[in-house]
Amino acid sequence: MDFLNIFKMIILSSLIGSIISLMILIIKRVFRDKLNPTFHYYIWLILLIKLIIPFGPETPLSFPNINQSLYIQNSTNEDSQNAQTNSVKQPQDIGLEDLTPINSFKLSYNTKLNPHIYIPFKTQIHIEKLFVFLWILGVMLLIWIFISAHKKLKQIVEFSIKDVNNSHKEILYNCRSIMHVKTAVELLYCPKINSPSLCGLIKPKILIPINIAKNIDSEDFKYIIMHELTHLKKKDLLINLIITLLSIIYWFNPIILYSLNKMKKDCEFSCDNHVISYLNEGENIQYGNVLIKVLELCGCSNRLAGTTSMVMNNSEIKRRILMISRYKKISFKGILLGTIIVVFIGGIGIEINASKPGITNTSVLQTPSPITPSNNIVNNTSNEKATANIKKSQADYTNSIAPFSSDIVIYNSHADEDYPSGINITDVGASINNKLVNEGLKSNFIKCTVPEEYADSYKNSRDLITTDVKNYSDTTLLDIHRYMSDDSKADKRKILLVLAENSPFYEENKKFAEELSQNINNSNEIKAEILSYHRGQLCFNQDLSKNSLLIEIGTEMSNDSDIETCVNSLVSALKNTQKQ
Repeated sequence: MDFLNIFKMIILSSLIGSIISLMILIIKRVFRDKLNPTFHYYIWLILLIKLIIPFGPETPLSFPNINQSLYIQNSTNEDSQNAQTNSVKQPQDIGLEDLTPINSFKLSYNTKLNPHIYIPFKTQIHIEKLFVFLWILGVMLLIWIFISAHKKLKQIVEFSIKDVNNSHKEILYNCRSIMHVKTAVELLYCPKINSPSLCGLIKPKILIPINIAKNIDSEDFKYIIMHELTHLKKKDLLINLIITLLSIIYWFNPIILYSLNKMKKDCEFSCDNHVISYLNEGENIQYGNVLIKVLELCGCSNRLAGTTSMVMNNSEIKRRILMISRYKKISFKGILLGTIIVVFIGGIGIEINASKPGITNTSVLQTPSPITPSNNIVNNTSNEKATANIKKSQADYTNSIAPFSSDIVIYNSHADEDYPSGINITDVGASINNKLVNEGLKSNFIKCTVPEEYADSYKNSRDLITTDVKNYSDTTLLDIHRYMSDDSKADKRKILLVLAENSPFYEENKKFAEELSQNINNSNEIKAEILSYHRGQLCFNQDLSKNSLLIEIGTEMSNDSDIETCVNSLVSALKNTQKQ
């Protein structure tokens, strides 16, 4: 399981939830006395939904996916009028080490990097791992507390008194009839709780403190039962469980924790309002007096996990009594105002969302000034004019940006391959591209995502090439891989040029491979070999161009020095081959 990607999605969802929370808190403050308590409670459902499902339709306000797909726009001195786009896509399902750049490669970048640009150095990777570890540690601790609290509740229920007063049973039956509650509910007396509570999602039980059962008369007891039955009818136990689980997941965000706690308090206000709607005129005052009496008999109460407590503390009771005394039936204006607010916040909630996993986000913005890469973007060409900005596209990559032109395109169909030091094959591809550019060649790099199905890897890179590369049939297409060898003594400084015999351009690609192999071997530092497969998957995309190769650099045992030597030799050979 890739906890890093999960954590990043949680962070993004947390940010969206914080925005929604602040909006709800502001609106609740502005319309505090103009809206029904039930509205004040149920408006929080928008927050719950966004925290559970942060995804939504792609809109101008959508946050970029954690696994962003970025396109880089390039323009060279020869073609300064036409912006050329370099497409860079973040791998979706790779591990932490896969994000490590080739920082041991002594790359001679002429490009000036924006100091705010994100480059995932190993130190930053370690920080990310630390944050993920702390988040998981917090979640595990809170889950342990949650389980312990439920065990405690189970013990309280087991030791409760099941021999209930007949008059109390009759009150429960009558209240169920009045409120149209068909679910069977068990009534218990509990010596170890301080407040009347409802518990049990599947088999609901109303827990009554013994002190309450002995000192509350039948008329007042009716209000207590109605209160707990209202929680049952409105499925507050289920909502309370969802709130608790979300509090565990988002334990690090104080805004969300405050909002979820506020929702629990608003639940009691809504419950009071619902109970009063069943009472006769003037009974609301008596109901409020019962709350005060319960607080006097039991004192302040800490909410038990998995329950809905009738009273909590003095400050809460004061606000509830004030609301009860001012009770008014909801008016048409109140319904209209509440509907408008819900539609407004709900609409913004739909607009502000995360991109679904697997959906890429791309865009281009052309500028006349020298490039200064924005966040998460590296320019591959020195002294070129371009900048990049994120935009949305579909998961099939068909809604891409304007295609770009290039003499050479470097890409990685298997973007999850890496080396012992943590260097990823995409870092090697980026390094080759930068060196080619520094040698004066017109090269671009496409960083491919790792598809959900491994078999789709070549289709994934193929779609990017055919969509984003102009005249790709006349472009040199180099798919960079790492060689997999079971032999620990295999040559670590070796380049393998792989061909697909089922490609219609097999002979042309073979000729290109022979020229490149000869130039590599002329360096006397690296050994290059040609390997042909009878049937390559999708022809290894070698049916797209007459100069297309799958190139395997080093092995899973190669160190940084081995890889750098291979890269330098390949770049030099490509430069010589292009001149021929």
